[in-house]
Amino acid sequence: MDSQPRLIDKLPEPSKGVEMEVLLLGMPRTGTISLLSAFKVLGYKPFHGSMMEQYPHLLNIWLEALKAKFFGISSPYGRKEFDKMFDGWNVTCNMPGSLLAEDLIKAYPNAKIVLSTRDVSKWQRSMRDSVDTAVRWRTFDWLASWDPDRIGLWWSYHKFQHSLRPILAPNGERQAYLDHYQKINEMVPAHQVLNFSVGEGWEPLCKFLGKDIPTTPFPRVNNKDSFLADRERRWWQMVRIMLWKTSALAVLLLAIFLMLWTAIASRRGDF
Repeated sequence: MDSQPRLIDKLPEPSKGVEMEVLLLGMPRTGTISLLSAFKVLGYKPFHGSMMEQYPHLLNIWLEALKAKFFGISSPYGRKEFDKMFDGWNVTCNMPGSLLAEDLIKAYPNAKIVLSTRDVSKWQRSMRDSVDTAVRWRTFDWLASWDPDRIGLWWSYHKFQHSLRPILAPNGERQAYLDHYQKINEMVPAHQVLNFSVGEGWEPLCKFLGKDIPTTPFPRVNNKDSFLADRERRWWQMVRIMLWKTSALAVLLLAIFLMLWTAIASRRGDF
């Protein structure tokens, strides 16, 4: 272990001035994208896994953190490492942070914990209709190789995260859902944790965070259709990259062929 430098050790030391204030540690598909928008309205600087396409270097960092956590390939991440990963943000929203929930709670003992909740049966159905459906798009395996430094990295990360599900849910995903919330509620003092459904709107969230209630409606920005639409956007983006690269390759091969043909024809006096 630690036979070679970790990727996290190569990141610069964090800047000063922004500290982790809120950990949104609910399960995925429980309104976390809506809460991401809500935190922005409230003046926070939130990070969500869906943003890693904008910061592709973080994909391998999170892969390293998760492999350290679940497979012990390097020393585990703690406050020092998390401060580097979250430099510039003061809220972490859901995945991949919720996979390291206990570690984040220990690293940031003064942070307030928000647990986004949902009826467990509806949650299971949402997972089947969105995450489970999307991961079966096997053409991603081939298309990802055409954009290895960005969407290809995202797909590698996504597949790894998906591969953790049997480890995280040895007794089934329904029980894993219930266990996740029970464990965090037992770890954190009651005054420091809010179990929250996005259907409750601004009032309980703002009261818990000590914020004024905004005049704008509570955001409702994500559902199954938008989740799959975002997956489809990435798919078409990789298709366009593939077509552009293959077209460029075809042009290059044609140019080489013409150059060779011209050279051969010139030697024969046919040109």
